[in-house]
Amino acid sequence: MTFREILKTLVVETPGALCAAVMAGDGVAIDEYSRTGSDVDLGAIAIEFGRIFHQSQKVADALNGSADGALQEMLLVTGANQVYFRQLDEDSFLVLALEATGLVGKARYLARTLLQEIREAL
Repeated sequence: MTFREILKTLVVETPGALCAAVMAGDGVAIDEYSRTGSDVDLGAIAIEFGRIFHQSQKVADALNGSADGALQEMLLVTGANQVYFRQLDEDSFLVLALEATGLVGKARYLARTLLQEIREAL
């Protein structure tokens, strides 16, 4: 599957999902897919949140010491939206924006199920 097909699957099969992207560590989109009518700017979100994600990795390392406690996921919840982030490898991550009532549990499940395909496409 291509990135676009994987991202489309995530958005279409997750109730309330607006758009999804695979982003490089610097916040540049490798590929993205948006539901028609979505006005979410994932590029801007990823650039800003990328720094927070990397800082959060340091927190995870401090919490877990030498154990395998690498940061895998983060969820940002606002009054209007939810933004789910999933680390793919050291240099890229998945970002999925949902409506406030979107099913983030379904998004997490699908991301885990498609994780190997996404990594292979990298």
